[in-house]
Amino acid sequence: MEQLVVLPAALLKTYETVPGLYLVLSPDLMVLTASDAYLAAQGLNREELKGRSFLDLFPQDPLIPFEMGFSASLQRVLDTLEPHQLPLLKLELPDPSDQEVTISKYWDVTHTPFLDENGAIQYIIQYSFDVSNLISARKKSEQREKKIAASEKHLEFLLNAMPQQVWTATAHGIINYVNEICCRDFGKTVEELRGLGWQSFVHPDDLPACIRAWSYALGQNSEYSVEFRLQMADGQYKWYLGKAIPLIESGELKMWMGTNTNIDVQKSNEQRKDEFLAIASHELKTPLTSIKAFNQLMKKTNDPEKLHGFVEKSASNIFRLEQLIADLLDVTKINSGSMSFDKEAFNFNEIIEAAMHTVQAVSPDHELFLEHSIAILYHGDRLRIEQVLVNFLSNAVKYSPNGGKVILKGKIQADNIVISVQDFGIGIADFEMKRLFERYYRVDNEDLRYEGLGLGLFICSEILKAHQGSFWLESELDAGSTFYFRLPLKAHVAVDCPVERHHFYQDDSLTVSYNKEHHRLDAKWKGFNSKETVQHGAMVMLALLRANECHKILNDNREVLGTWSDASDWVGETWFPMIEKAGLTHFSWINSPDIFCRFSAEKSASIALGNVEIQFFAEIQSAEDWINRQ
Repeated sequence: MEQLVVLPAALLKTYETVPGLYLVLSPDLMVLTASDAYLAAQGLNREELKGRSFLDLFPQDPLIPFEMGFSASLQRVLDTLEPHQLPLLKLELPDPSDQEVTISKYWDVTHTPFLDENGAIQYIIQYSFDVSNLISARKKSEQREKKIAASEKHLEFLLNAMPQQVWTATAHGIINYVNEICCRDFGKTVEELRGLGWQSFVHPDDLPACIRAWSYALGQNSEYSVEFRLQMADGQYKWYLGKAIPLIESGELKMWMGTNTNIDVQKSNEQRKDEFLAIASHELKTPLTSIKAFNQLMKKTNDPEKLHGFVEKSASNIFRLEQLIADLLDVTKINSGSMSFDKEAFNFNEIIEAAMHTVQAVSPDHELFLEHSIAILYHGDRLRIEQVLVNFLSNAVKYSPNGGKVILKGKIQADNIVISVQDFGIGIADFEMKRLFERYYRVDNEDLRYEGLGLGLFICSEILKAHQGSFWLESELDAGSTFYFRLPLKAHVAVDCPVERHHFYQDDSLTVSYNKEHHRLDAKWKGFNSKETVQHGAMVMLALLRANECHKILNDNREVLGTWSDASDWVGETWFPMIEKAGLTHFSWINSPDIFCRFSAEKSASIALGNVEIQFFAEIQSAEDWINRQ
């Protein structure tokens, strides 16, 4: 008796959709499932069939001797555990060419036993019917080959429809098939992937462990499972979970079937969580330790002057501890979507004065100056906006470790409240500014580390977004930084998009015109922009591009203020594919002198989907020269 084939449940499931008439039976000959083709031929649905006895479906024909019937055939399979095939059932069907004439057809039946993943014996019953039982062996062979080819094509379709990377390998571990997802992710053809080998895409740090795991699986014919980073077509590495199982027939390893599942988001979240917990543990202990120390000193001294100093320092650490705990609670609320805002009208000057008083009280080594106040009523969450001001002032103090001035200025600009907080401390490098407002991140100096979970600015960003505001900064190493935020005083009012034959559009944020001489669109953005103004203006550009049937745009950001980072993802992932479909091929982008605006543009370009060629320029002449050559 030959060893039974072990079929995984996932592979067995494909019998429901592959071409051909199949029944799958349990050890007690109850129907577990059936192919779609079988159900269609019998006029049944899968739920009606499940759980029914096979012998009830096909009772013994009294005109056929027992030894030639189903029961005897199945008994032979049960006794020998070997596949068995014989022509068995005769069925009268109408002739396709003449519905009044019937012809005899025979079911060609194969009984195949196998082991499921739990070691239980089950059976696959395959049926096919021929025009007559006199069809030649060669004709039957041709039909079987066609069925196999159709099944393989159907299986390939299923594998390409899967959202994972799917691959197969020979018994010796040589990759011999990859699905289309692999080709897309790696930017290679099937032939190129086979030639390069999977090792070429694994991160060097992860490769030794992968090779050990794969070698062990090959040697033991056991399941392969490993987490590794794979290099994508854009050069970036992403985390994947690789799994493979051996397919064994008659005790012999025939092939390996494997999948790679993207787990990059999960790994990033785990890493962030671990980093956050490590920082939180350290940062919460620091002020708590200081409070304990000052309390012990207060118990030991009777000197009123020293006691006053210890009380002030202890109070300062309590304030720091309160801020850390408040940040943790706020982030929890933001993540759960339960952060609420109580908006009402209030005098903006009042929260400026309150925030400066709060920070000055715990920062005796710094002088906080208010150069320009804002005597205006603003409708928003008073406590949350004050929280933003306190955070900006606290950061200015924190990153000015040697004391000095901190200057707060307020002004009304283009129907926006604009607040700036300037310090003269260590400053921030460009590459640090790109990550400054990310969650759980904080600036570190080579020689100094500063307390804080790195959550404050992330929380500020969420508060400002809830008020349709934004933030940005300017900084120079060893010269200090200026943090800005803005709050709009009125909502953006969209103007209807232009229709056919229109060559010009203008609103408070954008001017777009059709340049007939060079057959291009000229777009000039200005002032502060939000996600709403960016999306509206971008759709105006799309409409004008279609109306004028041009394929290139000169996009001028020189007069843009602040940042529009909340729209960056939408521009790259949604708008660029839309406008490329409308005909855009080249996009000349003139950067704003503001670094955060530039970061927003670079982010959109880096994630842009499609094949539009994007070039950045610092001045207009080079941008025009390039776009006119296209």
